[in-house]
Amino acid sequence: MKVKSSIAISETGFMFDPNSGESYTTNQVAREIIFLMKENRPEAEIKAVLMEKYDVDEVTLEKNLIDFYAMLRHFDLCAEGNP
Repeated sequence: MKVKSSIAISETGFMFDPNSGESYTTNQVAREIIFLMKENRPEAEIKAVLMEKYDVDEVTLEKNLIDFYAMLRHFDLCAEGNP
């Protein structure tokens, strides 16, 4: 999955969609995931980075990533053609 290239995100986690005019505030982990996604990192690498950095088991991480990706889709923040 990729985040739309037009989405801007600051170091503090403020995210802006210039197409809709909507803005969002993210937490540290969401900001990190979005930065990794914008670097076109594969999902397996994103999981590995998060598991190494945070004290989380694989099942919990997988569930939370699925929920996070669903939220990105809901707010139309994903690039066209991605699941």
